[in-house]
Amino acid sequence: MRDEVTLVFQNYIGRRDDLKIVDYHLDELCHQCVSVEDYHNIFHHYNFTVKLKKVNSYDWVGALYFAEVKQMFGRKSYFCCPLEPNENGRCYACQNQGVDDLRHPATGGFTDVGYGLWYPDE
Repeated sequence: MRDEVTLVFQNYIGRRDDLKIVDYHLDELCHQCVSVEDYHNIFHHYNFTVKLKKVNSYDWVGALYFAEVKQMFGRKSYFCCPLEPNENGRCYACQNQGVDDLRHPATGGFTDVGYGLWYPDE
């Protein structure tokens, strides 16, 4: 799981020109939930923390992220975004499995491609 989360985050920062990060490392995989809607539609939600060192700084700063890995008909797509300190959107799939501690973007959107950064498996 850590490898998949690392891949999602690497792709996220690789596609963001506005992030001025010198170095980073995955700190902790906090929570995860896998949901199988049917054989051809599987998604996995993660919360994880990353330690970041920004340009012109010697300090490491921690940040909480949400990621979704969605697999439809064998093809994966990825979504990743940082979460604000009090941000906690609803996900009925995770709640139905009793995974209440996993936090989601407040706007939802992660399953609708309209928020954050989606990109296909390349």
